[in-house]
Amino acid sequence: MTETKCNRNLQIVTGKTWYKAPPIYALRDVVTRGCELYGDRPAVRWRVRPRDQKIQTISYNELARDVARVQDWLGELLPRGSRIALIGDNSYPWMVTWLAVASGFGVIVPLDRLLKPQEIIPCVQRSQSVMLIYDHSWHKDVESMRSELPSLKYRVAMDRGVMTDKERADFRASMAEDDTLLLFDDALSASTRDVSASSLLAPDNVEDDAAILFTSGTSATAKAVILTNKSITADIRALLGSVYFGDYFKSLSILPLHHAFENTCGFLTVLSLGGTIHICDGLRYIASNFAEHKVHLTVVVPAVLDAIYRRVISEARRTGQLKKLKFGMAVSTFLFKLGIDKRRALMKDVLDKLGGNLKWVICGAAPVERETLKFFRAIGVEVLAGYGLTEASPVVGGGNTKVNLFGTVGQPLAGVEVAIDNGGKRGQPGEILVRSDIVMKGYLDDPEATAEAIDSDGWLHTADIGYFTRKDGLMITGRSKSMIVLSSGKKVFPEELELLFNRHELVRDSLVFGHEGASGEIVITAKIVIDEEKLRALKGSETSEEDIVRSIASIVEEVNRSLPSFKSVRSYFYSFKDMVRTTTLKVRRGVELQNIEDMFAKTKVSWQTLRGQNIDHFMEKYVHGSGVLPAEQLDQQGANRKLLAEARSERRKMEKARRKLQKRREELEKRMQELHVHREKLKELEERLIADESAFKAEFKDLLSLTGVKKEVSSTAST
Repeated sequence: MTETKCNRNLQIVTGKTWYKAPPIYALRDVVTRGCELYGDRPAVRWRVRPRDQKIQTISYNELARDVARVQDWLGELLPRGSRIALIGDNSYPWMVTWLAVASGFGVIVPLDRLLKPQEIIPCVQRSQSVMLIYDHSWHKDVESMRSELPSLKYRVAMDRGVMTDKERADFRASMAEDDTLLLFDDALSASTRDVSASSLLAPDNVEDDAAILFTSGTSATAKAVILTNKSITADIRALLGSVYFGDYFKSLSILPLHHAFENTCGFLTVLSLGGTIHICDGLRYIASNFAEHKVHLTVVVPAVLDAIYRRVISEARRTGQLKKLKFGMAVSTFLFKLGIDKRRALMKDVLDKLGGNLKWVICGAAPVERETLKFFRAIGVEVLAGYGLTEASPVVGGGNTKVNLFGTVGQPLAGVEVAIDNGGKRGQPGEILVRSDIVMKGYLDDPEATAEAIDSDGWLHTADIGYFTRKDGLMITGRSKSMIVLSSGKKVFPEELELLFNRHELVRDSLVFGHEGASGEIVITAKIVIDEEKLRALKGSETSEEDIVRSIASIVEEVNRSLPSFKSVRSYFYSFKDMVRTTTLKVRRGVELQNIEDMFAKTKVSWQTLRGQNIDHFMEKYVHGSGVLPAEQLDQQGANRKLLAEARSERRKMEKARRKLQKRREELEKRMQELHVHREKLKELEERLIADESAFKAEFKDLLSLTGVKKEVSSTAST
């Protein structure tokens, strides 16, 4: 059990240590231990190009050698402690660079490869990076940014074997003319001396900066989190005190390595346990990579799990095996609940499509749909849902390989204190606080924000809202920063409503927010992204815009019926275009909301006017274009909306009358049945009376015969 305690303000749970974590107290230890314990075991495997037959393999010994070589090469160019920015796809050179810099040479600044050049510039400027290492595909962009990055001393391109001969020759020619332009691949062969793990640099102090990570948001406003060797390795130890995947296992690296979640869970933790990392060939190759590499573990976001689940269900439906699949899942789950675990044997056919070995999935960044969780649990794959944030290096809690509480984000990691600021009342929501060595050093050049995030008692204020279940499972209800506060004082968390919308098969995504109307009232509003292909498939290729509007209105009404009235969505738009996302597939809420606010500001229209509209057409015509919404069109839209409201009102009245009529019909049928029962009873009683009368006459006749009295005498006497 986890250790639980309460005080006057906080409910605190400390994660239990289930396994003995290895002695990793600096990032250098990850590399040196790997070399000492696992030697020639494969550490990383990858393809240069997705369609290549050959798979490149690097052992733990070779990894340590390459990290040491890169440190030597960097030492010839820069002083220790230098900040070095890194951007590119997941690759072995990316991993070596990260380890070489963060483990003892300087400070690594990993950047999101999906950022645009104008977003990269502020990151390099704010971090004061003196070297930028990047995939060669970024070279033209880097050259275009050069004039705005005066502090940048070196630009280093990673070939990774994908450059053409001409590109390589041209690049070499540019290097001959510019000694600040370098090729990273030269570093791996630059050292002529025998480099070993023992020659790896160690940090002067484990509390010195090791990495600077920019949180989601625009690069100009995003906070820059400083992590240290101490905080990162504390998170590794906390993870290894909570999970164990066997003496040897293989993993598939899918998520971008610049993100702290994949970096800690799918990269550093796997190397710390002696696993083999297979770098995914790309999102379109996930299924084939599972089947080929036969991995035991992967780290994903919910969208990947949902895609696998839908693919299996779709394939079963196409082949007519859906009923069989669902029956097998039901039997497997039933036996598992009885303590009989035959899941992997019963669901072998499904597991074989995933390589046959998949046993664990670490999942974070967003809630996982319950149907998806049920599917993976039924086939014998444990989804270890987790919770964390960059400021906590990043993992705070999660399901572990001893206790995996279904539907929660698990318990706190080993030794990590997690508190709910709810007055110490179990089950009540409040802000989630974290206290542990995993907490960041602070925000770069922002002492005020750091003091606001980490209080005097050492608690990191996450701005996430949640509560603990009876078994100390953590439930996340929303973000305090996105929380909608209504004029009544009631609070609504958008994530709760978004989850309801996203469960509908026609909805690809949604964004719920509070929009301030002309009267100052906060209106709960939703932007709903519709899956156009599914809509056409269900409604037909000739689906009109009116049909779409009715379908969306029906979805909104369905969601509202499941909510208290104060949480009801009162305004909504729809779109067919995907929203702006991070590389971990989370919606960039700030960017989306700013676009919507710009739309309202430019058009000066009310939320009532835009209710139910296709926002794609509207933004193209009246925001991105030069159009202004004509008054007559607004009037017509208002009239159309009024007619639609009247039609809905009439439909509700008819539905009410229909229900009333149905109730009366049911009552009449009930009475008719009762009457039929009474009639049958009366008929039975009548038959009994007739039978009794016949019996009486027979007995009376026998009595007269015995007494010798004739019937006629009896009749005369009676007269």
